[in-house]
Amino acid sequence: MPPLGEPSRAEWTRLAEEALRQLWDAVAGGRGLPGTALAAVGSLGRGDCGPESDLDLVLLHRSHRAGDIDSLADALWYPLWDSGIELDHSVRSLDECRGIAAGDLKASISLLDLRWIAGDADLVERAARSVHADWRATARLRFPEIEALQRARVARAGELAYEIEGDVKEAAGGMRDATFVRALVASWLAERPVIDYEPSYRFLLDVRDALATVTRRHQHALRIQSHDDVAAILGFEGPAGADELLARVSGAARIIRGAYEDTAARARRNLTPSIVRPRIVRGRRRPPLFDDVAPRVGARSGELVLGRGASAEDPGTLFALARESARTGMPIRQKTLVLMREMGAGRELGRTGRPWPGWARRDLESILASGPSQLPVWEHLDLAGLLTELIPAWQSVRNLPQRSALHRHTVDRHQLEAVSLLPRFEASSGERLERLSPDRRRALLLSTLFHDIGKRPGTPGHSERGAAMIEGILAPMGYPAGVRRDVALLVRHHLLLPRMIACADPADPATARAIAEAVGGDGELLACLHLLVQADASACKEEAWDAWKAGLVDVLVHRAQAAIA
Repeated sequence: MPPLGEPSRAEWTRLAEEALRQLWDAVAGGRGLPGTALAAVGSLGRGDCGPESDLDLVLLHRSHRAGDIDSLADALWYPLWDSGIELDHSVRSLDECRGIAAGDLKASISLLDLRWIAGDADLVERAARSVHADWRATARLRFPEIEALQRARVARAGELAYEIEGDVKEAAGGMRDATFVRALVASWLAERPVIDYEPSYRFLLDVRDALATVTRRHQHALRIQSHDDVAAILGFEGPAGADELLARVSGAARIIRGAYEDTAARARRNLTPSIVRPRIVRGRRRPPLFDDVAPRVGARSGELVLGRGASAEDPGTLFALARESARTGMPIRQKTLVLMREMGAGRELGRTGRPWPGWARRDLESILASGPSQLPVWEHLDLAGLLTELIPAWQSVRNLPQRSALHRHTVDRHQLEAVSLLPRFEASSGERLERLSPDRRRALLLSTLFHDIGKRPGTPGHSERGAAMIEGILAPMGYPAGVRRDVALLVRHHLLLPRMIACADPADPATARAIAEAVGGDGELLACLHLLVQADASACKEEAWDAWKAGLVDVLVHRAQAAIA
């Protein structure tokens, strides 16, 4: 058997087909039942079988007597059951096949992969053509059902990009999403997505096959006890191998999920078309108008696009799109972002060697202060490859998993979640994000964005490491020395208050003095630290932050403020 990968899956598929054809010849050859066929859906239908894959088989017939077909089915299924193979099976006439597909959404999508294995090839071809034609005819009406099915699955299985023990098939960003992308494209509701998701899909197939090799079971949940062995099979070696595996899984999941969302958005636009016709000006055709949202930013079909006079290589246009997306909640068309990356908009600010201009810093701060609406903005920039071009240091934590039981996101997503929560909170002194002085407001936004930037797999001391990185991150962005100093201090001490409530006596005056000294006796900086701690903890799982812990921190901060006064 070849190593894991496409050659291995091709060989597993060939072996399964060969065995099934031998079985068909043995049990169907002498029955005198023309117009019958064995077909496959699922992994065998797609041609991507792996070790421990189950079989999804359909016995098709041209309306033969039930007794004859049932006898043939039993002769096919029982040897497979006896061999221990997991089998999902059905018996359908051509009309029944179409009827099931019309009534059952999951079955309809599954039958799109219908492929001949043995018997009457013309019957399978007719069934496949009919299923695809019916799917195209009904998909427009079934799209809301598709979205409801997706939402229910994500609520049940979570998001693969952020799960330590994710389901590589069912979680959002898993292989099931890729199946839905293909189904939407087959419906003609949407063309292929801009995002190339196929390499990511193949990588998840490799993970599936490695997991089956390790566990010797047909399963898709990547449990902690399997991480090291699966990582080793896939070539992720050494102490950080499991973390490298999870980072790759996270990256693949984000790409696949982005491809699904892009495809679904295209389908949605095509289902609710706006009437956009070319204009006729003095007898000549002109491009259709779109809505102006802001300078250089337009909107078409519910998405932001390049506006009048905008240049795809201009970083100012890129920031304007991101700012308006965070402000309005309208997504940026993914094709626009891919074009801007190809044209160098993300690299332009760093290309000159000069610090960022003031407008770029102001736009960044506007996005960071916009609350939860910024999250899809950063996700879309990241998928297009623009985020790490704007902030190269982001690459060090991109898709980096967290082993702490209190965390629910990768490091990069956790930092963005935390900064998105800042507008909710109030320090014990009454300070809020919008009430801070301008430089301290900047320091709070930036320190929250980068508070875990120093994290590395299996290496302690991320607070100090992150603080040491701040100068190299913020100086090229043009932030003054005072802001850089405050951000480094907040990053260095972002765990101070949680550590104090766990290890120190809140009633001891020395505890309050230690906190006051850490912030240099600056009450506003202490308020920033308090707000950062609340956002950081609230971006973790619920057990990381509750009213009792919040109350203890409030008491500590109040006493430290008194010590400063």
